[in-house]
Amino acid sequence: MQEAGLPAGVFNIVQGDREVVEAICDHPGIEAVSFVGSTKIAKAVYKRATSNYKRCLALGGAKNHLIVLPDAIPGMTAQNITASMTGCAGQRCMAASAMVAVGPVDHIIAKLCEEAQKMVPGKNLGSVINRESKERIERYITEAENQGAKVLVDGRNPTVKGKENGTYVGATVIDYVTPDMAIAKEEIFGPVISIMRTNTVDEALAIENANPYGNAASVFTQNGGMARYVIDKASAGMVGVNVGVPVPREPFSFGGWNESRFGVGDITGKSSIEFWTKLKKSTTKWNPEAGINWMS
Repeated sequence: MQEAGLPAGVFNIVQGDREVVEAICDHPGIEAVSFVGSTKIAKAVYKRATSNYKRCLALGGAKNHLIVLPDAIPGMTAQNITASMTGCAGQRCMAASAMVAVGPVDHIIAKLCEEAQKMVPGKNLGSVINRESKERIERYITEAENQGAKVLVDGRNPTVKGKENGTYVGATVIDYVTPDMAIAKEEIFGPVISIMRTNTVDEALAIENANPYGNAASVFTQNGGMARYVIDKASAGMVGVNVGVPVPREPFSFGGWNESRFGVGDITGKSSIEFWTKLKKSTTKWNPEAGINWMS
């Protein structure tokens, strides 16, 4: 960044964990703090920073729902959902982790399974961050299966030649998940998509809105009126139409709602500039002419 022309001292990196974060929240020389991570830590950072009278914008976890209608284009929908659930091995806040199938969409689910099976661990699907994460992700899958869900594509315990000790989880598609299951409610942070079935869009929206997170949601349909209906009704800060990862392009802002964001504004776009800026107001008068006051 210095080679690009940024003055020395503007951008700094400090490695550390809780001790460093708390020092940043407490330091009197720091006026604003932003954070991206789990909801639990986002709440802690927001509370500590604001208790020290700093402005804070803390982004938390997510449970992004993709609502799929029968008229959705099967190939495009399957490719988009697969890319969303497996990109970065599902270790990103914008990953799709819950699909809500509305009505007869078995033909789309079949295509989704075909696309998921094309994701090969160690080839076009990377590992998860550590063994603890691998075990946690696979535990979610097993628990859902034991509760009655049907594993259509099983990514548990894949073998990657030459990397037998690697922490890989394959792309996993689970059908007949119910909203009360942990895999349906909690952030998995792995290449796993859980399918819940409903008869109507309103039932699908009820599932999406009942989740405490509110980062993103998408609807797959060729019906413009239905797409607008979901955009209006979904309790999410970012909504996509036939888009698996609904991240707005600049200059539009990135940020969720509910338990996915604490503070005012977003981390990109105009509101992010305002967050890091102090506005100065200047009122001047040079004309002494009678009848002119500061409100003129």
